[in-house]
Amino acid sequence: MLTQELNSGFLIGAAIGSGSNALAVERGGADFLLAINAGRLRNMGVPSIASMLPVLDADSLTDDYAQEELLALCKKPVLLGVNVWRRDFNPVAQAETIREGGFAGAVNFPSCMHYSRPMQQILSRAGRGIEQEVALLKAVQDAGMMSMFYCSTRTQARLAADAGLDLVCLNIGWNVGGALGHRSRSTIEEVAMEAREIGRLIKRISPKTRFLLEGGPIAAPEDLSRVLSLAPLDGYVGGSTIDRLPLEASVASMIDGFRRASLRPTRIDEESLGLVNWSKQFGIVGQSETHLAVLRRLQALSSARDPVLIVAEPGQGSLPFVRALGATKARSRSLNMVQIDVAEQDLPARARNVLFGHRDASNIRPPILADPSVEIAVIRAPEKLTQALQRRLARALRDGVFRMAGSRRSLKIEPRIVLLCDIHVQDEAQVEDLLGAGLEPELVSYMEGWVLRLPPIRERISDLPLLIDAEAEGSQWEFSSGALQRLQAHDWPGNEAELRTIIGRLAGRSSRLPVQTEELEPLLQSAPSVGRQRKGRTEKDLIVDALWRNSFNRSKAAEVLGISRKTLYNKIKKYGLSG
Repeated sequence: MLTQELNSGFLIGAAIGSGSNALAVERGGADFLLAINAGRLRNMGVPSIASMLPVLDADSLTDDYAQEELLALCKKPVLLGVNVWRRDFNPVAQAETIREGGFAGAVNFPSCMHYSRPMQQILSRAGRGIEQEVALLKAVQDAGMMSMFYCSTRTQARLAADAGLDLVCLNIGWNVGGALGHRSRSTIEEVAMEAREIGRLIKRISPKTRFLLEGGPIAAPEDLSRVLSLAPLDGYVGGSTIDRLPLEASVASMIDGFRRASLRPTRIDEESLGLVNWSKQFGIVGQSETHLAVLRRLQALSSARDPVLIVAEPGQGSLPFVRALGATKARSRSLNMVQIDVAEQDLPARARNVLFGHRDASNIRPPILADPSVEIAVIRAPEKLTQALQRRLARALRDGVFRMAGSRRSLKIEPRIVLLCDIHVQDEAQVEDLLGAGLEPELVSYMEGWVLRLPPIRERISDLPLLIDAEAEGSQWEFSSGALQRLQAHDWPGNEAELRTIIGRLAGRSSRLPVQTEELEPLLQSAPSVGRQRKGRTEKDLIVDALWRNSFNRSKAAEVLGISRKTLYNKIKKYGLSG
């Protein structure tokens, strides 16, 4: 008998709904298959719970695909899902039909156990309840086939044990997880406690009955392992966990692969490739058209000695660009660079003395601007210098010499001067934005023409995969195409610093699957709404940008902007963007 063949070892049953999945689970080593209408409906893209609704006849639906796809293709035993709701219910005759069909046995599905207790009581009084399901499976077993009984309560389990049925499977609810999954109402530990109690009850009544588990929060092998550490089981039956979740994950992963292939940066010409390779030695990443334009300008500026004003938004990495400016001078050795962060200076006089020195301290250390050992002097946040000090700096840079306080001797400016401003600047309004940030007009006038504006992530979004690879170097995971598209739709107010934070928060994640969109949502900073515009960016600019980066999907664009779809429609109409 089949029961004897399955009388030892841990059993794995698979409730599947198609021949292709049946072949896969057979290759995977499943011990038996279940042909139930829930499996077929899952393969039709319908939630498993539809198996309890009068959408299709359960008997004909199950029997058709079981005969044509499972029995015809597989060597593993197949249990047919049966119910007791037919008009001419006759357990013995139904058991004979199952045997003649070539099935190894039967399982009660769809079952009354999924209904509420009052509904179960009504069906029992009508002669179509749990008791009749047990009677049908007992008839199947008496006919020399195997029976498996789904139960959800101690009372139902006791009925099956009293009848001495072969297999009793505690069904702990519809599976969680995936696109069609349900919310879990029980934890793994709660499930284990319930399984342990019901399993003990069954074994006391019928020691030969094998006790299995299915459903609920068990969505992965690790979940089952946790249950087994708390409750002894004879086997596990997988429905959605075998027939739906792996398919969703594997197909989505394959699509992700093709999508990522299309998102990889396109090939660039030889001149641009040389530029990208030159920039890599300084830790600069990217090859978008916007980025390449900056690299061309950076390479040209690196061969000069004139002061440069680098403008970058908060969170952008500007030091690699500073190192590139000293490439010609440093060559193969390390660059002697000194940074003066004005934002950290407690008094304006401190910044003045550090830059221009003082006669009383000149014998101890020369001022930075006249120190011949310094190759590049980086002045961060020059806009925070006093207006008088900014004017003095502008004149010193123009003349190439300056005087220390308390001295009449002129000193030559030795290092190359690089000013760093972390402010929002638009190319078309560069002067106005610099003045608005607090830079003195005389200093802005002198630096005009020597400004290097670093494009933020949102302006070179095609570089995002390269930036991610650089930040996540050495990680064993990657982003799914959906997650990558979500990142590309993000406005990146924190630029590279924000990306670094997200990568850091994902470090140590247990799953080896690509990072999914739902994992990113709590990590992403909320994108600035239309009402909270960046300096220099109009509401129209934000809307156009959101529409473009979301492939003109208005629903997604509205979500990114933090406004309703109706509000977005009205603003599109207002700005004449509907063409």
